[in-house]
Amino acid sequence: MSSLHPLSHAQQSLWFLYRLAPDAAVYNTGVALTVRSAVDLPALERAIEATAERHDMLRSLFAEHDGRAARTVADRHPLGLELRELPGLTDERFRTAVRDALREPFRLERDGAFRFVLLRRGAEDAVLLMAGHHIGTDATSNWLILRDLLQSYRRLVDGREPDLAPLTADYDDYTARERDLLGSPRGARMEQYWHDFCAGAIPAEIPTDRPRPTSPGYRGSTHHLDLSGPRVAGLRELALADGVSLFSLLLGILQGLLHRYTRQNAFLVGAPTTTRLSPATREVVGNFINTLLFRADLAPGASFRDAARAADAQVKAGLGRVGYPFELLTRTVNRPRTGAGSALCRITFNMIGTSSPDPLLRLLLDAADGAPAEFAGLRIAPFELPQAEGQLDLAVNVRQSVDSLAVDFRYDVDLFDEATVERFAGYFVRAVDAALADPDAAVARLTLVDAAAMDRMFGFATGGGRRVG
Repeated sequence: MSSLHPLSHAQQSLWFLYRLAPDAAVYNTGVALTVRSAVDLPALERAIEATAERHDMLRSLFAEHDGRAARTVADRHPLGLELRELPGLTDERFRTAVRDALREPFRLERDGAFRFVLLRRGAEDAVLLMAGHHIGTDATSNWLILRDLLQSYRRLVDGREPDLAPLTADYDDYTARERDLLGSPRGARMEQYWHDFCAGAIPAEIPTDRPRPTSPGYRGSTHHLDLSGPRVAGLRELALADGVSLFSLLLGILQGLLHRYTRQNAFLVGAPTTTRLSPATREVVGNFINTLLFRADLAPGASFRDAARAADAQVKAGLGRVGYPFELLTRTVNRPRTGAGSALCRITFNMIGTSSPDPLLRLLLDAADGAPAEFAGLRIAPFELPQAEGQLDLAVNVRQSVDSLAVDFRYDVDLFDEATVERFAGYFVRAVDAALADPDAAVARLTLVDAAAMDRMFGFATGGGRRVG
């Protein structure tokens, strides 16, 4: 066993949450593949070992030493491959078994932050799951692990040894740079910027169906919708014409909707953002996630175009200060934590794309439960894994492909009924349509409920009755 390795601030926060609720699965993450061909089990087991030899985070255990959390690195990955034979299960029960395997709690002190499971219904009918706890991984890391695993598997099946290149950096380099930044004048300027940015602001939140519990239950669900065809083309054209990113445009639309829906202003929305900024860390497995905050201060008469341009300016300013840990900000801004999330952020917005030329990553992002494709000698397809449900009040996640936008609304079921989130998702679509129809229209004039819906709610024609929405 090696010496103690210090944790980053994100890892320290996740360790604290793990100790509060060690059986919660809300910070479990992972990636899974449907496999429609025979799997060479010894080759797969050896491929896991080779991948863990390259990435020491896969061999890491987490514990407290003299009152301080740290990780130690074992010589070998502690788990290897777990095979679960599940013959005869229906498709629904098989999907449930895979998702249950993702949700199983980790024992970070004993087993580390990763598990590899092959769930098999038949010789050519299986799902390969790589599950991880966020203390040791993020979405990019999940892909790096899967890529190295499959590349090693391909060589082993062909009778060759894995040839994964040694890393030129490790996660300790990242934690050292974080520590140096926070002790520097630049770190002090970042801290002051974020404190000034948050001054007088409140976390965005929508009305809940139930009172907020005194402690989070970490139970969630997801409502999904697809934006496709003319809407996607129109959004991209509008973003290009205004000189803003598609992310900024959609963030501005969401902020405009929240302003219209809640009548709040000077509110904060978070966005999970990578801190994997150094070329040396691009191949390193670990938690490289920070939360950037975006503030909505919409003047009377502000339009969707105004909201998008303001969001774009904040994106550019925030990315230059992404190194300051959100976890530190939540501690130093003098507000109590209540319920899920923090006193600074209860709603997040995120968007991922498919610009990478890597064929495996494009396969994983472009489809879910799609037709199998040949890769590394296997017939594989991505398997949709609901995850990160219940971490916050609401997390809006957009996945873009060539001609569509898939939007997931992940929510806390202790706070919201499914119908409430479905209704809010419908409002989001109405806000998108309003921005496309007239980006200079005032956000405050957005109509959330159409006439037909009002007739259903109140039982009379809206033309002669009172108006809502």
